[in-house]
Amino acid sequence: MSKKTSSVRMIPAKAKKSRITDKSSKDKKRIGVYVRVSTDSAEQEKSYDLQVNYFKELVDKNPDWELVEIFADHGLSGTSTKKRVAFNRMMERCQNKEIDYIITKSISRFARNTLLALQSIRLLKSIGVGVWFQKENIDTLDGKGELFLTILSSMAQEESRSISTNTKWAISKKFQAGDIHMPTTYFLGYDTDESGNVVINDEQAEVVRRIYKEFLAGKGTPTIAKRLSKEGVPTARGNKHWTSYAVYQILNQEKYMGHCLAQKSVTIDFLTKKRVVNKDIEPQYFVKNTHPAIISEDVWNLVQQELKRRRKMRTDPDNKYRQCFSGKSVFSNKLFCAECGRPVLRRRLTSTKNKEKYRFTAWQCRVAAHKDPDFKDCNCRYVWEEELEKGFMKTLYEMKKNKNEVKEDVKKAIEQKALSKKEQARLKELENQLEALNNRASMIAEKETATNDKIYQATLEHLTYEREILETEYEQLSENNEERLFLEKQLDELLKMLDSLGNDSKFRDDIFVKTVEKGVLNNSQIVSFEFKCGISREAEATKKK
Repeated sequence: MSKKTSSVRMIPAKAKKSRITDKSSKDKKRIGVYVRVSTDSAEQEKSYDLQVNYFKELVDKNPDWELVEIFADHGLSGTSTKKRVAFNRMMERCQNKEIDYIITKSISRFARNTLLALQSIRLLKSIGVGVWFQKENIDTLDGKGELFLTILSSMAQEESRSISTNTKWAISKKFQAGDIHMPTTYFLGYDTDESGNVVINDEQAEVVRRIYKEFLAGKGTPTIAKRLSKEGVPTARGNKHWTSYAVYQILNQEKYMGHCLAQKSVTIDFLTKKRVVNKDIEPQYFVKNTHPAIISEDVWNLVQQELKRRRKMRTDPDNKYRQCFSGKSVFSNKLFCAECGRPVLRRRLTSTKNKEKYRFTAWQCRVAAHKDPDFKDCNCRYVWEEELEKGFMKTLYEMKKNKNEVKEDVKKAIEQKALSKKEQARLKELENQLEALNNRASMIAEKETATNDKIYQATLEHLTYEREILETEYEQLSENNEERLFLEKQLDELLKMLDSLGNDSKFRDDIFVKTVEKGVLNNSQIVSFEFKCGISREAEATKKK
């Protein structure tokens, strides 16, 4: 019996129709349409309307389709779904089996983030929901669809990266040219007029000035916030509740002196849009006189010095003077022990007179009062608060009688800080050089048109390096010069305060806050008041029996 030869016949697969155009199913396909535009411009608004009308007409013309909803995100980026409310609602309805197919114009309209696009499409595919990208003619339920989709999504993501790079470059170029954008919607003290100019809101500006004034008068940010909340003063957003941090932000805002520091924060990921504080990531641009000032530069600088002083209380490196700021008394955070150098605390003590107990307020070294867990060896005596006040007022009246002596002592302190003629000339020369470098950088920025020009980048880096070298020397000389100016100004303030003294010997806390840098208490109950103008005076603070 002969063996039959095997025969093989290939049965070709039938060409599959796209499921969205397949009419074999008797049930109508439930269609969801997704449209998106990324900005609120008039041109994009027109594109948005065209997309909506076109797809609505497309679905209505097909008898096998049934429109469920047109999901539209207006003025939102396609690199993230975080704020795309319509997109998220569409995904939710798909998971609830309410939609069979999604139609959208193109991959870039659906998502510019490759990973996001694939994750969303694979999720929809796993529950039997397809996406049809009309421009690319890709059906995600088709076997070949994902390969094309991966390639095209990557291209869309790269396009988004390019747009982000170009946008950042354009913004940076505007900053270099001194062109600053300053929104005032939630900016206490400022409004924008019909011409687009930043103008002062007088009512709100008074709140800002009050905050600066109270802070320099010795009040802490929590105290200022509580008072504003209690009085029902509205915040920039119209709320009646103030926080300590909100007050701090106002005190730290350079725009209140009419200048603007641009690029305080930067976007580090064009996909997630994550922004971080710009700590040496990108250049910053300090532009002067961009808008009207509410606070003078002198007041603003005084506030920064006070903020620095209060921060130092908490961050003293050797932990010797570390303390929390307190505004309960004008003496708080300003008195130190002559024996061990630690801060002096306010205490409520009890004593007996004629067999009757009474309470009084005193100031004593933190270590001697056994309030310092790290140090023990100090036996400095406490002093009565009323004696401190008396001693300070007595010192003021003596200084008033001997104004010429005060002026001479301050003059000696100023001479030690004053720059020599050679240093003054060098400081002026450095100012001119730095100004020339800034002008040159601005001119280059105005002429530059390419985002990745290597010559432009190299020139800018060289200018930045040269400026950093000059700024180091300038800051050293400028610091000494500013200290001299500070001493002169503080002398004027002290003399003005002395002239305001009357015959009443009542303690003047306003003079203490404005003129005294610190006080040092020794074991003999003698306090040395160190004034901000660079001189010191001693006073006795012994309680007479």
